[in-house]
Amino acid sequence: MGRERDLARLGNFMDQAAIQGGAFMLLGEAGVGKSVMLEVAAARALAAGHTLVRASGSQFEAEVSFAGLHQVLHPLLAGLPDLNPAHERALSVALGLGEGVPPGQLLVANAALLLLRQAAATRPLLLVVDDIAWLDRASAVVLGFVARRLTGSRAGLLAASRTGEESFFEHAGLPGYELQPLTDEDAEALLRARFPALAPRARQRLLADAKGNPLALLELPVALGDSRRAAGGALPPILPLSGRLQAVFAARIRDLPAATFNLLLLAALDGTGDLTVLHGTDGLPSAERARLVRVEQDGRLVFRHPLIGSAVVEMSTGEQRRSAHRLLAERLADRPERRVWHLAEAAEGADEEVAALLQAVAHANLRRGDGVRAITLLLRAAELSPVGLDRAGRLGEAAYLGAIVNGDLRDAAGRVGGGGGGGGGGGGVVPGVCGE
Repeated sequence: MGRERDLARLGNFMDQAAIQGGAFMLLGEAGVGKSVMLEVAAARALAAGHTLVRASGSQFEAEVSFAGLHQVLHPLLAGLPDLNPAHERALSVALGLGEGVPPGQLLVANAALLLLRQAAATRPLLLVVDDIAWLDRASAVVLGFVARRLTGSRAGLLAASRTGEESFFEHAGLPGYELQPLTDEDAEALLRARFPALAPRARQRLLADAKGNPLALLELPVALGDSRRAAGGALPPILPLSGRLQAVFAARIRDLPAATFNLLLLAALDGTGDLTVLHGTDGLPSAERARLVRVEQDGRLVFRHPLIGSAVVEMSTGEQRRSAHRLLAERLADRPERRVWHLAEAAEGADEEVAALLQAVAHANLRRGDGVRAITLLLRAAELSPVGLDRAGRLGEAAYLGAIVNGDLRDAAGRVGGGGGGGGGGGGVVPGVCGE
């Protein structure tokens, strides 16, 4: 409603991308309707017979290297053998599909670009990425490279992100624009269409406070309840809006059955929406009735807005979160990196077993060419290590690897000596790092 011009701009981009490729960036504040715009664009692409590939960033999966790139390329992996051997090996190793020499970032990015161009050779392809700022670093960098090199193909990239949100996806210079709030007339039309029984005084108050934010317009009347919506009396002095929208979700989450809350917490901490990982849907109907989640056609559970997942996590206790992380770790036994990360989040203190697993996953990331992620895992392993040589050694390994990544080996000794609480423990790891 009220988005005719915005949809026309997206339509123009899609028409051009179907002929000559390209990328388009949609920015906007939380709740302004970016995800809905992407939904409409995706539906139009399917109706036009284009290949549609979708992905979405998740703040709880942002630490898993190439998780976003795996989402993007997974529907296209059948074409992997058609690439030249070097590019096929690079993507296989980066995506964890095979083993080999750690690929360089440029090689992975070129391989991803070629796979997308190859898929678009027979018919136009539209890649839709929501919440691109929440993609893991490795994927975001690769997609930033790809976005600037789609011209001349029939592949288009349509991405959305909140205005001002920091991201590893470099979108400077890409065409696009910021989605604005609804006009006063369109905002009132939306309220009248969705809440026709809203009392005039309540309608005017909501319009004034929502300032055209569609999510606020749709969610705040629900938070008020039936009696206040229809009453002509005064409303509460403070309504949760914009930055306070999370409070609206919290109000709807608070009264959910325990099974529903537990399901939502698992979904928020897992970040993939995979119902086979979440196990069971006992609490799902209540969450759907409360319009907190929906189940996509591919069977994934998605929150209707990212703030819902954030609200669930904030409302949980530390023990509830640790318990959920332990449960997810059990269910992800066949996915080592995600499993060990959940084990680390479930730990209450020093845990040498988990620290050793983190170190092993760090080495696996290093073999895949993601040194930055390896450093993050090593530092987390050091936090969970008992005081002693193991902690000093992991800090030293992270420091030395950091010097390699930053290209300044001269500073490695200082990093090792200063970070480990025992320089002697750091010196022994240097050959091991080089060997990786």
